Amino acid sequence: MARKIKPVSISSIAAELGVSPSAVSRAINNRAGVSEETRRRVGVLLEKYRFRPAYPASRLPRVAVVTGSAHLAPYSASVLSGICRYVCGGTISAAALVVPESGRGRLLDLVRDQQCSAVILIVPACFAADFPVLSASGLPVMLVDETVVFPGSGYIDNDSRTGSLEAARYLIGLGHRRIGYIVSRSATSNHRERFDAYREALAEAGIGFDPALAVSGIEGGGEMEFGFRAMRKLLSRGKPFSALMATNDEIALGAISAAREAGLRIPADLSVIGFDDNAFSAFIDPPLTTVRHDAEQAGFLAARAVDEYLQSGKPLPREILPTRLVVRSSCGAPRQGRE
Repeated sequence: MARKIKPVSISSIAAELGVSPSAVSRAINNRAGVSEETRRRVGVLLEKYRFRPAYPASRLPRVAVVTGSAHLAPYSASVLSGICRYVCGGTISAAALVVPESGRGRLLDLVRDQQCSAVILIVPACFAADFPVLSASGLPVMLVDETVVFPGSGYIDNDSRTGSLEAARYLIGLGHRRIGYIVSRSATSNHRERFDAYREALAEAGIGFDPALAVSGIEGGGEMEFGFRAMRKLLSRGKPFSALMATNDEIALGAISAAREAGLRIPADLSVIGFDDNAFSAFIDPPLTTVRHDAEQAGFLAARAVDEYLQSGKPLPREILPTRLVVRSSCGAPRQGRE
């Protein structure tokens, strides 16, 4: 008589491994509270027995969409909008995780708690401490607004260098020689590229870089407040300048407010260029000249990339999206003597 084969279950897998059924369940459902070694051993037996948990038919793979609480800005909102547009197609679901500084370094546990199968990081530089653990977890990770690469990751970023070069060359073409720069506090690679491109444009025009015309490292507050305080600091140095570039539109808006407080007119006394082309940028007074890149499309592409990975194993992309200068009314030729 043939021996009856006992069906494979969470309990039988737990017994074979010598762990509790709850530990096996946590491993299967990508939840925290189980070691990576146990998670690996469970995965081996799942493949061996071709065991698949009986999820409800309505359950879709869930993607953790993660951003830091300090980065709930118009840019992040645009990226989230693109992710939501893709998710509405009905092949994946998403869990939005707004992680404060106290959550840095334990991001994987937060992702596991939400039973997520993939991660999208918006402005990921603030989660650099989590990269090694995320990489070791085997979860697919898409970075938006960063070009850092680690095993299991891909990215969607914008061509910050080209955009910033175009902006600086535009100001130089108008006749500006003394161009200030406010560097965002965000330690992202593309913000560094924007600042480096500004210096590159100065050099190619034969204009020396003056460190007194650049400001960074002011702590506290959001980006607009940072721009306001940075502009005050720049003006307090007493070095004349006729134009200003900022690493994003929010900083530019704060800088304009501080410039007006000091009695400067935009653009008669000071030309200003931002970066991002946020929704408000065309409607401030005066409308802001800026560099446009499609943050909403970046979010859409990041969501599509993790879906394709989960569905077919298609490698995660490493893609740079184009930028273009949008000329509005915040820039003009310098007044004589203010170049």
